[in-house]
Amino acid sequence: MSHRARECRLAMRNASTYAAWHEAALALDVETGLEDWKHEDASDDYDWRLLRTRLTQIRRYREQGQVGKLVHHLRQGLHWNLGNLANPLLYNHANVGTKKLIEDYIAEVVTALNFVCDGDSPDLDADAKLKFFKDTAESFGRSALMLSGGATLGLFHVGVVKALLREDLLPEVISGSSAGSIVAAVVGTRKPDELVDLLDPHNAYYHFWKPLSPAKMWQRGAIMDQSQILQGISRNTRDLTFEESYKLSGRIVNITVSPAGSNQSPRLLNYLTTPYLYLREAVLASCAVPFLFQPVQLMTRDENGRRVPYMPSLRWTDGSLKSDLPTLRLRRLHNVNHFIVSQTNPHVLPFLHWAPEEQGLAATLREYAYSTLRNSAQYALGVSRFSVPIESVRRYLDHASSILDQDYRGNITILPQVTLWRYAHVTANPKLDAVERFIREGERAAWTRMTAVRNQTTITLTLDRCQRRLEAQAALSVQAAPAQRPKRRARAR
Repeated sequence: MSHRARECRLAMRNASTYAAWHEAALALDVETGLEDWKHEDASDDYDWRLLRTRLTQIRRYREQGQVGKLVHHLRQGLHWNLGNLANPLLYNHANVGTKKLIEDYIAEVVTALNFVCDGDSPDLDADAKLKFFKDTAESFGRSALMLSGGATLGLFHVGVVKALLREDLLPEVISGSSAGSIVAAVVGTRKPDELVDLLDPHNAYYHFWKPLSPAKMWQRGAIMDQSQILQGISRNTRDLTFEESYKLSGRIVNITVSPAGSNQSPRLLNYLTTPYLYLREAVLASCAVPFLFQPVQLMTRDENGRRVPYMPSLRWTDGSLKSDLPTLRLRRLHNVNHFIVSQTNPHVLPFLHWAPEEQGLAATLREYAYSTLRNSAQYALGVSRFSVPIESVRRYLDHASSILDQDYRGNITILPQVTLWRYAHVTANPKLDAVERFIREGERAAWTRMTAVRNQTTITLTLDRCQRRLEAQAALSVQAAPAQRPKRRARAR
């Protein structure tokens, strides 16, 4: 390794901002020759011929001002992951960035969409323009940020959110389970301009853990004091319903909870499924890990505005037990087709640090070993669930089976490093220096995935912003138009 390359790597390790890290990573790519790879269109990892053709057509129609042809071309040909441009292999080759053709294509699509939105053309009136953006956004789909469980390791999520927020790439749809639900609720109960200060570790409360006395442990069947974690939730989130939080923040917060009893399925709570449910109890339930905390009763607002129990006979527990990453329900409810996962679940982290798309004999053997171990454990648990006569034991075996059945990866998965230091802090109240370290690691991990996030979310964000601009213009036009009143007939004299 050359002296210049070592300097670049040192600058990346010591960078305190994404801009500084990005500059050093670019310099390292130039020094190591990886920049040349980016400028070569051809690759077996994506359909570069298709992207090059589409780029040329879109650019020509825009430069020639052929709005009708441009709109027709975009409406039928704009698809997420066109030509496999989101292939993870394209983002693992260089230290930062990917094929320049991909970045040029995305930049041209964004330019063309803004050109259509902000321009005037006899081929496209205001109503037709708004319809084009609504239909295209529905067809293209949207992204979601999914924050997993992980107890104190969930502080890593704060850094991920902070990094995406600073780059204006934080998706509108956010889901959280267990520790991730706290961070999701923090984002969902604040206006956008309040978030940066709130994500400062000096402005939040991180003391969630307090053991019960032995007598109370025996009495309640739990180890930790639930009032302490409720205090932490209350100090960090406003007491709003899901509907109120959506109106305030513009973010669609989704929180997963698991049933404490049988004959119930996991729930995905949000402003569509449970608009009047209160977030604080939903977060408390999603954090209620069996053995550590008691199951939780959810609370809702009734038709008279009173706070009352939601389905009083039911209790709910840790959302990550049954649905750490609720991808299927997010697809159905919010038209999500792309998932960014911040994963901190302690029991799965050791198995996620190799990616399934890695090539080579070593990667294949690792994936085979993991799959074999997982399948064997699932079989053993399945047999035990039907053999054990004690219902409470069967319930815990069911929880264990559900954990193994889940997929913990997304289209983009952001992971912390696996170290003994992190595992030692899983159920500890961290000091300020530990909080800052967790958050900083989340930021830095997000920096390495930022190019992939940007390329796979920018078009969605542009479609959404264009639609909002056009809706605002339509609303102003209605307000500015003089009231149309029917003319009175002259009275006969």
